[in-house]
Amino acid sequence: MQHSQSFAFVLIGSGDYLGSTVRDLALANALHRRGYKVAVYWMMEWNKELADPGIEQRMLCHGTRYHFQRPSAFLDRVIGPLLFLLPKSVRLRIIQGRSSYVDRLLENLIRALYEPHQMDMALAQRLLDFINEDDVTHIMMSFASLGPLALAAKMLGNRHFDYLLTFQGDEQFAAHARRLGLQDAYCEQLNNVLRHASWPSIVVSNDYVERIVDEMNVHPSQLQVVYNGIELPEQEDKPHFSQLQSVFPSLVEGKPIVLYLGRQDAEKGIDLLVYAARLLAQRKISMQLVICGSTAKGQSYRKVVSDLGEHLGLTIHHAGSVSSQIRDALYAHSHCVVYPSVNREPFGLVVAEAMSHGTPVLVPDYGGIGEVIRQGEKAGGLTFKTWDSGDLARQLERLLIDKELYQVLAGNTRVIATRFSVDNMTDNILSHMGILNRPVFESAA
Repeated sequence: MQHSQSFAFVLIGSGDYLGSTVRDLALANALHRRGYKVAVYWMMEWNKELADPGIEQRMLCHGTRYHFQRPSAFLDRVIGPLLFLLPKSVRLRIIQGRSSYVDRLLENLIRALYEPHQMDMALAQRLLDFINEDDVTHIMMSFASLGPLALAAKMLGNRHFDYLLTFQGDEQFAAHARRLGLQDAYCEQLNNVLRHASWPSIVVSNDYVERIVDEMNVHPSQLQVVYNGIELPEQEDKPHFSQLQSVFPSLVEGKPIVLYLGRQDAEKGIDLLVYAARLLAQRKISMQLVICGSTAKGQSYRKVVSDLGEHLGLTIHHAGSVSSQIRDALYAHSHCVVYPSVNREPFGLVVAEAMSHGTPVLVPDYGGIGEVIRQGEKAGGLTFKTWDSGDLARQLERLLIDKELYQVLAGNTRVIATRFSVDNMTDNILSHMGILNRPVFESAA
């Protein structure tokens, strides 16, 4: 039977490697499969293939809306759809080819949401129109920083709905607010949105709670930790190694693969991994370094990584975005996955995904990402001292040469990863909202 509740997700960004988008679409799909009515409202860009068939998808606004400091309805409603006639790969190449253009769009969005007396009410009205059209009862905001849009739509007053906010990368929005001189306005308005919410906001790790409290002046009582969820592999059989050679033709089967998979942007610290790989090459430690993933901010950092590897005399098997089939094959055939971020990561979906394939991980000892690799006394990987490529090399060497340690860690990975199943995340969020976790089906009469 159809549930009385219906959900709409407001998402910003579309990349396969943007953790917020992957997480929210996994939740949207899970709710849809349980019999709930679900819609997705995209901002700036979309990735329609991530949503299950039957989920309504709408474009809430194009990125062109925030090309200038004030929202432009003309650029949004006329120029934006024209640009969407181009293939998505071409659109992304154009945007990422313009240095700092994505940051510019996000800063203008922050102006439109947080600058006093400048709220983008036209977009709030459009959101409300979508809510009315889709008979939505619950709005799920991908970032808590988008909360003013939900509150503005609610204050327009002609329909009752509730909204749930999620903190999962909002430090980037807060940084834009600081650069614009809007930090006080940002914190004040964000807390106002939290006070009007029906439930405490979701935060994706305990460490991230501390960061939100410290940096955004949010009271802990307004926050509830619910870990992100991943789709667990259906089977443990490894894909054939030849799948990898279709993208990385010089990979050799039987030689350990050290993998970085994720966004290729500066805050991800991939250069630390390259330095560590050079240190291990000096010690004659055998490995193959694979780096792949898309980017949200342009190709400049990816080029830096390539140039750095060439300068250091390293062979890097380097690619951009890869398919889900190649991604899963990489996880399954890699000796370990390294996530060397220099950011205080809120969570780390890639780390959970790698462990779900039985692959140990190496992560910084900083941020919420360390919570992902442990369950009680068990660990599915090692940590290294944050920002320290020398310690990264030492810990990576342990994973490559200490067979007994490696077997223990690998044996823990899948058990730990099951904590982060999409079903667990969905159950926890519905419970947090006071909604029946499982659909009640009508009996066959």
